Parts: sequence; C-alpha cells; structure tokens
Amino acid sequence: MHDHTMNIVLLGIGIGLLSLLAPGPVNLALVQFGARRGRRPAMRGALGIVGGDSLLGVASVLILGMGAALPDRVFSTTQIAAASLLIALGALLALRPTAVSASVERMHRPGRSFFMLTSLTPTALGGWIAMLAAMPFASDMTQLALFTMGVLIASSVWHPALGLAASELGNRLTEGGQQRLSQIGGLGMALLGAMLVLHQAF
Repeated sequence: MHDHTMNIVLLGIGIGLLSLLAPGPVNLALVQFGARRGRRPAMRGALGIVGGDSLLGVASVLILGMGAALPDRVFSTTQIAAASLLIALGALLALRPTAVSASVERMHRPGRSFFMLTSLTPTALGGWIAMLAAMPFASDMTQLALFTMGVLIASSVWHPALGLAASELGNRLTEGGQQRLSQIGGLGMALLGAMLVLHQAF
C-alpha cells in the first residue's frame, strides 16, 4: 500500500515536471519578470505561482470529484470543453505573443501578482483539469489527491528554479526571444488540447 502511494506521488512529480516544461503564459511571465527585475522579485513571484497552483490543484480535484458523479456523457463533455479551452487560448497566445509582456509591466507585488495570475488564468485551471481528467484513476479522489500532491511538489521545485535561471539571464533574453517563447508556448498548449480532445473522442 505504501509503495502504491509513493508510486502515484512520483507519477505526479514526473508528469508535473513534463507539463511545466511547456512555456505557458505563467511560466513566460515569470521568465520575463525575472529577466527584468532580478533574483529576489523572481523568487517571490515563483512562490506566488506555487500558492496559485495549490489552490487550482485542490479546486480541480473537487471539480473532478463532483464531475465523476455525473453521467458519463456529461463528464466527458466537460473534459472536452476544458481541452478545447486550451486550444483556443493557446492559439490566442501564439497569435498575440506581446500579451505576456504587457502583463509583466504592470506587476509591482510579485508574490500577490503571480498568485492572482496563476489562479485566474483560464489556461491554468483548464490545464489542471485536463491533466487530472486524463489519468486512469480520475474517478478515485484518494489517488487523484496523491497525484496532485506530486504535481505540487514538481511546481515547488520547477518555478523557483525557473525564476532563478531567468534572473541570471537578465538582458540576454531579448524582446524578440521572449515573444518567440510566447508563440512556442501557445502552440504547445494548443497541441496538448488537441491531443486531449482526440483522446476523449476515441
């Protein structure tokens, strides 16, 4: 039983790290913020993201727990809707890469700002729900909670490391490079959404 529990947590850490590698809007905002403001503000921003992820993780587990009690067709439709949201917002980010830069310029309290950015970005909640819903144990609240714990551990490692790396890059990350990262991130989100839709359809 203990081994099974650890395996689910480790699975969450592994998949969490893989999902965080894609440069989505929150990651891109942290990179740009760290490059412009330096190490300490970037670390405070990273902690804000971890707090936002914790809120979204708990909310997603509860949403899926309620959804699992619905008829299969309703639950499946909800999953497809979340994946479709990833496609739409990923396409928007790819077409308007300057949107991330504009949000970074308005940040003055990084911890609070990144917490709000993470909590209120539809792609973040949609990504959490889509990821958890794709797990074979999506209807088991206990296993889902353990998996979520693993993803949150990954977030607690990844985001501070990313903020620190971005602060070391400084001015070497040009505006054009930041916009290209935004476009790549948008395309990655759209591709992930499309794969999840196909998974549900077939």
